[in-house]
Amino acid sequence: MDRIAIVGLSIHEAELGELECLGGLAAGEEDLRELADAMAASELVLLRTCNRIELVFGRESGSPPVAADREAAADALGVANLASRQKLRFSRGRSALRHILRVTSSLDSLVLGEDQILAQVRAAYARSRALGLTGPLLEPVFEAALQVGKRVRTETELSRHPISVVALGVRSLREERGRSSDPPRVAVIGAGHTGRLAGHALQDEGWPVSFVVNRSPGPAQALARELEARALTLDEFRRGDEPVDVVVSATNAPGFVLDAAALRRVARNGSFVGIDLAVPRDLEPIDDPGFRLIDIDGLRQLAEGNRRLRADAAIQAEAIVERKLIRLVRRVTDHRIEGLVGEVLAETTEVFEHELQALSTGRLARLRDDELRAIERWARTTFGRLAHAPLAACKRLAHELHERLDEDGEETTG
Repeated sequence: MDRIAIVGLSIHEAELGELECLGGLAAGEEDLRELADAMAASELVLLRTCNRIELVFGRESGSPPVAADREAAADALGVANLASRQKLRFSRGRSALRHILRVTSSLDSLVLGEDQILAQVRAAYARSRALGLTGPLLEPVFEAALQVGKRVRTETELSRHPISVVALGVRSLREERGRSSDPPRVAVIGAGHTGRLAGHALQDEGWPVSFVVNRSPGPAQALARELEARALTLDEFRRGDEPVDVVVSATNAPGFVLDAAALRRVARNGSFVGIDLAVPRDLEPIDDPGFRLIDIDGLRQLAEGNRRLRADAAIQAEAIVERKLIRLVRRVTDHRIEGLVGEVLAETTEVFEHELQALSTGRLARLRDDELRAIERWARTTFGRLAHAPLAACKRLAHELHERLDEDGEETTG
């Protein structure tokens, strides 16, 4: 188990800028092989997301990983800044296994329960596996991690309560429009970062965006191409020539982008849902039962409630991780023990067979065949009993140790 380790940086140790500096690290076939060579690793997986970059590696033979391997990892990852190099986290053995399980379960994410990390871990593992960079050390670990990540998603509420305002806005739309079977016409107002996030989140939820609206046509056209939508200027949209059922608005305008009169013009069939992600608000409040407007204050209240629900779900998820960790530690330990026992048995058997052959053709060569066979039977039986006792003791001792020890690895950052 101490032959598996992790070196890396995450948003918990590093500033965003430090992670961004590593964002351009290539991950092609030759790059991954070079990383494995740099770490003297027989197996390696590179996990890179917007919140982390980590090398998970194993050494089936030779020296096991140690904290000094951070220097090799820093060089391999291109971490030139001394302060950043000192922040590199190293963990091995049980603590490394726990970390992989927690990462895949989104318990180590900046936002608890974020729903992208499971797919990112799966893709990183598949990439290394396709190159032959995983084997008996890392394959059981990542298979277990993907299993526990899926269980956390299906058996807990961790990922079912969004806390980002964009995700909450989209979820609120689904609840508001849940009774309608007709596909809605959706407009996104604002082509900046939040508007882009909202547009893609809507599409991910199965809500195609019909229009991207912006004061300047250039940004609207660029985002509209991404979303396969039509671009409209704000003035064009305000006229109401293209009425919609849903508006998600996220601009930096100092006042209302759509006042009450404009809202009535753009609403299709007098029924309208608006998600206002802007501060100050983009959509003027309107006293009309056909209009449902949800602003940042309403979304924040939902977010706070969901944050509490996620905290409760995280406790359940941590328990799932710990149960899986116990089984994984036993599996990894047993695999290692079986390998060592096999090596010892092969070496001792080779010595035994050599000595028995030497006796049979040497000092005992004058004995009758039946006498030689009797001696051989006695020797093999005795050898088997003598070999079994210490090997069985090794297995018992290992099981007792990995049940008693809470940690067999270290985690350091400095």
